[in-house]
Amino acid sequence: MSICARWTGVEAKAFREATRLKQDAFAEYIGVAYDTVKKWERRLGDIRLSSSYAARMDEKLAAADSAVVQRFWSILQTPTAVSGDALESQPVRAIRDLADDDYIVVSARTLTGEVTLVAVPRRDFVFGIGAGAVGTAMSRLAVVTGPSLADKALAGMYADAAIDHVGHFDKLRMSLIESDNVYGSAQTLSHVLSGLNLLGQLKRGGVGEPQGILRMQAMFAETAAWQYQDQRDFVNSQHWAAKALQWSHQLADDYYIGLSLVRMSQLACDQGDAKEAEELANAARRCAPEDSLFSAAALTFRAHAMALAGDPRGSARAYDDARNIVARADSDPKWGMFLDDSYVDAYQAHTYAETGEYRRATTQFAEAIARMQPDYPREKGVYLARTAVAHMAAGDIERAASAGRQALTIGIGTRSARILYMVRRLSGMIDPASTQTGVAEFHDAFATWEAESCHDRT
Repeated sequence: MSICARWTGVEAKAFREATRLKQDAFAEYIGVAYDTVKKWERRLGDIRLSSSYAARMDEKLAAADSAVVQRFWSILQTPTAVSGDALESQPVRAIRDLADDDYIVVSARTLTGEVTLVAVPRRDFVFGIGAGAVGTAMSRLAVVTGPSLADKALAGMYADAAIDHVGHFDKLRMSLIESDNVYGSAQTLSHVLSGLNLLGQLKRGGVGEPQGILRMQAMFAETAAWQYQDQRDFVNSQHWAAKALQWSHQLADDYYIGLSLVRMSQLACDQGDAKEAEELANAARRCAPEDSLFSAAALTFRAHAMALAGDPRGSARAYDDARNIVARADSDPKWGMFLDDSYVDAYQAHTYAETGEYRRATTQFAEAIARMQPDYPREKGVYLARTAVAHMAAGDIERAASAGRQALTIGIGTRSARILYMVRRLSGMIDPASTQTGVAEFHDAFATWEAESCHDRT
């Protein structure tokens, strides 16, 4: 996700110019007064947007078209193009803005016209003078200057080698999923993209068992979609979910089609599109084996969508059905190892919070957190952040501040935009002048992160 942790008048003006709207139209787009926009642009770096205004800007930036995002960073003098003989630049997107080793993902074109995604650490990109940094990353990803040459090289390398390429990528994907659970998607995304790039080369070179390589492409694409979703980069998440579905159809395998549709359903939930989420969940259930874990996942996301659409009773029944499937489903070594009763309970708590049942949400979040798998700290951070917002909405400021500070710590450590987005939302709800226990500590920690994570934007 492209996000700036600190919004001043400089960033606000840059975003307006990126949208190509006049001040009055931009004010309406953001949902603020016309005079407010004029004040931001008059004072520029001398004014810092309040948490509530910053949250609105975050939401609009997250939902913006990729061309708008590219222009935004370009106006702020973030490199947005790569020149050089080997590359033709495509849009550049900052995944996170939280530390010096954040990644910038570049869609780059080789001399032969092949497009590939390259994840470049921000520091390498900025100090590598663009093309050099991307060139280094391209070499790390084993990108060569033409598919015909790559085809010959790979075919020659592995012609007589008894290497189980599919088995290798299967183990690699599971390792990356485990790392993502523990350390967060910001640490693993570049490796997932690297895997997708190499799988594409193997496929074009005719290396490995074709159906097995295609199956790995579908699985890695679904993983990439999830990791971008955790970064709240919905554009790239939708792209890879669509690729996963495309490759699954090429396999003509209902298991992988269902898996891709489940990912799309959860993505629609995160974007608040209840109708789309329910339709995708229903489609996933038609493909999924009845007693499979991702059939339970499809029911979980369908339940959330039904509640958002105003059907709480239907939602409750769907959640119960999901729990029943989890109880009798066989373990799935490829997907869904995270899905248990605590996951379903936590998602239902999320539903309660989104539909205004805040106290019920906080109680169920607490129970789910107490029972969740201990080696999933990032998910715990998500639950804590959602709990904190629900506590605040229920008027329990001390518990909100406590949960919010715990969530912030995990969010900074994992660089999960899902966590930090909710923590920012919380910061806009809590009065910093409150003298209640924990409030000052929360705001101090939040302000420190906010200042340090966006030092290069001011």
